[in-house]
Amino acid sequence: MFLTEANVLHYLMDRQFGDLETVVSGGFAVRSLTRRNLNLHVTWGAREYLVKQAKGWDAGARSSVEREAAFYRRQETSQRSAPLFPQCYAYDPPNSVLVLEFLTGHTDLYDAADRFAPELGRLCGEAMGTFHREMEPGNLASEFPGSVPWVLSLHEVTEDLAEPSAGQRELARVVKRYAEFAGALDRLRAEWRDDTLTHGDWKLENCLISPDRSRLRVVDWEFVSWGDSIWDVSALLQSYWNSWVRSPSEYPIEEIQPALRAFLDAYAQSRGWDLAKFAARAIRFAGARMLQTAFVNLDKAEEMTGEAVRLMQGSLNIFTRPDWAAEQLIGTPLREMSARA
Repeated sequence: MFLTEANVLHYLMDRQFGDLETVVSGGFAVRSLTRRNLNLHVTWGAREYLVKQAKGWDAGARSSVEREAAFYRRQETSQRSAPLFPQCYAYDPPNSVLVLEFLTGHTDLYDAADRFAPELGRLCGEAMGTFHREMEPGNLASEFPGSVPWVLSLHEVTEDLAEPSAGQRELARVVKRYAEFAGALDRLRAEWRDDTLTHGDWKLENCLISPDRSRLRVVDWEFVSWGDSIWDVSALLQSYWNSWVRSPSEYPIEEIQPALRAFLDAYAQSRGWDLAKFAARAIRFAGARMLQTAFVNLDKAEEMTGEAVRLMQGSLNIFTRPDWAAEQLIGTPLREMSARA
């Protein structure tokens, strides 16, 4: 069955997630938070749930929810003192439904007024670095197999992409036209190293900050897989940059840079890595993330948009002038990062 705002009450009642008295007294409410999957925020008296279901009944849609459920089951036995993710109350495989803790009072960083505060950037770096360090045991590779991201082959294979829009085909043609894209993407693919369990989509929208700004929680684990930790780092970098790309007058890069520096510094410290070497690699992979974001945003687009062009140009700048790009985007030359490390 597909859940709706109308039938989710009966679904949860059948599974004893609440009582009828609370409903009759007006203590039940539901609102849609649907994005990639169907998401319903349910308030049942003092209890709140996030009910998540795959939008489609195809294998791909269902497998993403199944993978997220497997991740939550795996983490039930973890020894983390402060879980990074919401609690999972139930998983219903036949209906592809997850019932999760709703993080009351939390705000996703994309909508937070102080999302560019350095202390929040540092919190992100510490949380991500700690997670990656704790998820390094190799046995997780077989439980959550991954692969090299498709965007690192964008200059080679476009025919296999499922029903690309006219805008996506145009972007792919431009990428093929410039040898700099091919060389950079080939190098990134060769550098890819599987070293830990990754979230796969660690962006600002998936980072929820507690009301007192002391704790970070991360949601939407449907792409969790064994892979390169730098892919998560690059996702958050690009997510920060995207505000500037979309509206440079509203979000000047200078206002974002302190959070970026704090994030990179905290992550490098958490992993015990050399800051300059790590930052140089992360920035180049973020260039590939820019291409991926441009491509995804052109879904159903009849032509290239201005935002996609800016993302593609930013990616090319990173690939061809990495030191200059680091100074422009992070606000600190790589050589100065070496001095601080």
